[in-house]
Amino acid sequence: MTVAHLATLGQRLRETIGERLHALPLPPSISRVLTFQNLTGWPPEKSTRDTAWLDGLRGVAAFLVMIGHFGPTFWSPMTYEAPYGANNKGMQGGDDNPRYPMNDIFRLPLLRVWFSSGHAQVSIFFVLSGFVLSWSPLRSMRQGQSQNSTLGQSLSSAVFRRWVRLYLPCFAIAFWQLWEFRAGWRVMAGVPNEEYIFMQIWDFIKRSARFANPFWINRRDNQYVHAYDWTMWTIPHEYAGSLMVFLTVLAISRIKKAWKRTVVLSMLATVALVAAQWDFWLFATGVLFANYVVAQGGFEKLDPSRLQQSMWLAVLLIGLLLAGVPPRLDVYYDRPDYEWLDVFTPEDWQDIEGGGRLWWCWGGILCVISFAHLPLARRFFELPLMRYMGRISYMLYLVHRIVLNLVGGRLTTAVYKTFGRSGYIDISKAADGSIKAGGNFGFRCTTYFIYLILLLVIVPLVFLASHWAEVLIDAPSTRLARSIDTWFVKGGADHTQTEKTMEELETLPTHSVSLPIHAPDHTRSYIDAPSPSSRAADEADLHIKGYTDMSPSSSRAADEADNHTKSYTSTPSSSSRAADEADDEDAPLLAEDPFHVGTSERQHV
Repeated sequence: MTVAHLATLGQRLRETIGERLHALPLPPSISRVLTFQNLTGWPPEKSTRDTAWLDGLRGVAAFLVMIGHFGPTFWSPMTYEAPYGANNKGMQGGDDNPRYPMNDIFRLPLLRVWFSSGHAQVSIFFVLSGFVLSWSPLRSMRQGQSQNSTLGQSLSSAVFRRWVRLYLPCFAIAFWQLWEFRAGWRVMAGVPNEEYIFMQIWDFIKRSARFANPFWINRRDNQYVHAYDWTMWTIPHEYAGSLMVFLTVLAISRIKKAWKRTVVLSMLATVALVAAQWDFWLFATGVLFANYVVAQGGFEKLDPSRLQQSMWLAVLLIGLLLAGVPPRLDVYYDRPDYEWLDVFTPEDWQDIEGGGRLWWCWGGILCVISFAHLPLARRFFELPLMRYMGRISYMLYLVHRIVLNLVGGRLTTAVYKTFGRSGYIDISKAADGSIKAGGNFGFRCTTYFIYLILLLVIVPLVFLASHWAEVLIDAPSTRLARSIDTWFVKGGADHTQTEKTMEELETLPTHSVSLPIHAPDHTRSYIDAPSPSSRAADEADLHIKGYTDMSPSSSRAADEADNHTKSYTSTPSSSSRAADEADDEDAPLLAEDPFHVGTSERQHV
């Protein structure tokens, strides 16, 4: 071989290697990865779906749950939820001072929704879950596709993936708290501090298996709680409610007329209400409301006249008033102006949180229905901040107490010491060492200022942690659930076809956030997940949260085309839990393709 031949061979080799290297999916540059949007998830992508406001509503609900959990940490916990004018029984000074009324302005009706409506927000989660999980199949029934053979396959996939979608993030978050407990950063009542770490992990596994037992549907109140994180108590409710929605959709799939479906769904919701099965009542009401919206032709058809708008504003006002009903804690405070509700509380509901759960459920139902009929309210929930919270809602729900535990203690100690507070934001310590709760107008203004400082520090940290929890925990859980489902259904032999199907399944909602990766030959997108409970749930999968193809039928094809043209380098890999409830629904339950290849933009617990 001559030198010329060697030179020619070398040139060809360099060209070949160069072409191969150029085709490799090389990692992106640091400058492309470390963008503000990738680091924080802000701003969210715009969405043109008429159901995008449901994401925002779920996000606001998750945020208010967080605010409600922060309250007993910052304020005196036993009286935090007491209404305006209530008697603080712990501060009574005898017959000469029989009452110690609490007249803080935030205790007033409507204003207390910010501070103390977390109970009602859970009701909103479940109504949205029922709505989103049933939206796509109900819409397909209206279009005459209820006999499509893909219904069974889609429901099968939804049920198969639901458990993984809801519980896997819970395990990850609770496992982190196990390490906090071992490090001495967290106190857990009822959890033994085992001598060896492997014994602690074994205890965690046993408690997690008990918590996520799929055959344990109806439980007592404390049986819904994971010992390593009590915040997750709604997830078993979410799982049981999701199964009820799937079964209900299957049962009514042959009913062609909307009014007949309304009769069946109304009976189901009524039976659950009378039986005091509050979680099933909320899910059934969500399905009933979805059937109503579909029959009307979408949310835009619900826009009311001025007279009707006034009526729906009144309904919203009632819903907000009921959302702020204080819990019944007679040992710590009374409830002036609310005790009359006890007369109208059925006996079967009296044992459910003192009857309060009935009114919180009504508050959540009325709020969701009235919001849907008020265009201005829907536009409010479509604002970027609301949709951002909707995208991270499931993780926001799960991780906020971790951030509070790691940061809140040191922060409150420093702030309280600066302003002369003792233990809680509304308790001061005098020079003589005496403790005093409350104070004059100046004291209360300072108290609200301290509260604002605490929120301005902690809330952004919670948002940041929730974003990364979604990127690292929630989105991978969604993809894993789909991968497992696809592997069992397709056998895993045809890897190329499976990968193609998974790429088609994971349709990215327009408000997701991206982590760039080189993808030379194809594009990739991932569905937004509230929740368990949400993210609306596996439209099933919050939400998780909650926690779905929520886009109107007329624009769905366009949404699919738009979403599939976005490359993974320019779109996010997160999955919102508002859509969780929608995980399942990442793919519509009645898609044309046997493996529901259609677009689906998820709403979730």
